[in-house]
Amino acid sequence: MRVIALQDFYFLLVVALIQGVTLCSSRTLREFVVRAIAAIAYQLSDMKRRLIEKNLSRAFAGKLGEDQKHGIIKGAFYEFWQELFLGALSKAENVEVREARIHGLAHLHGALKMGKGVILWESNGFGRRLLAKRILSENGFLIHQIHGANDLGGFLTENGSATWVRRRLIRRFFYRREERFVVEIINLPSANSLEFTRVLLNLLNRNAVLCVSGDGRTGQKLIPIEFLGEATLFAPGMISLAKLSGAPILPMFCLQKRTGAISLTIESPISIAKDADRERGLKDSLKEYAGLLEGYIRRYPQLYRNWHLLGKCSNDGVQKAAASERSREMREDEARSSLSENRNAGEQF
Repeated sequence: MRVIALQDFYFLLVVALIQGVTLCSSRTLREFVVRAIAAIAYQLSDMKRRLIEKNLSRAFAGKLGEDQKHGIIKGAFYEFWQELFLGALSKAENVEVREARIHGLAHLHGALKMGKGVILWESNGFGRRLLAKRILSENGFLIHQIHGANDLGGFLTENGSATWVRRRLIRRFFYRREERFVVEIINLPSANSLEFTRVLLNLLNRNAVLCVSGDGRTGQKLIPIEFLGEATLFAPGMISLAKLSGAPILPMFCLQKRTGAISLTIESPISIAKDADRERGLKDSLKEYAGLLEGYIRRYPQLYRNWHLLGKCSNDGVQKAAASERSREMREDEARSSLSENRNAGEQF
């Protein structure tokens, strides 16, 4: 493992800025820094702006005016940096967290009464992820957070543990913030692991609450789903886990207005077919979640941080997923054919 890479200096600079603003615990200072960085990033990221504009035009079928598109694009830049800088809160913000409105809390209580654990689905690109866990912690819920193997606190990177600096300094910085509001942080393994599945099943058997990104792309299997006008890859692993454990999956969305008011919504459970064809059942559940998330994003498009990523998996990624699916189907057909031949041979004998 390398000690440090060139990109790590950028990550370290951002961490230093976040740490400086956090120590001051000033909303005014944080807002100034966030707006300044977002404005600079907006001016320097020409390719990202063009990608967002293209995806907005496709998602809204060209019905957005230029001013509307520019407002959404600037909002996306602002939301990314605001989410990164939300660490220590001011006294006024702590009050806002305690007074946050929680909608659908009965869904979570009802799920826990079943005694089979709960899987909360947050979005990795929409809403206030850290605030959601803080609100749940304030209300006495113990959350086990699951992140992808390449997670790096909100940064987009191919490998969050590629260097010693990323693993030991950058990732740990972001995880320390989150660990104040969750019981533990679990990283998904990069390879399929039966032992890891057992760990999650054991937690759910103890009626634990797991929180994981519903629109994450970490998994051995990815399924393309129509989402905001693009074929987007979703991972069905948690649906399979829910079927094994009997735990319901509850989508969760935390919104914060510019005034500071916070609302947390816990939606009703995602439908999980028990007896339907496995592949169709997985896809139907993912479609339900994708449709729900898309509804929120269409209502608040400026709050979505991942507009620029929509096209990244629509070509090569989807083709790879389709090829993997065809390969799996061929292996199953060969296995069924072999089983049939063996049965016929046995009958002839």
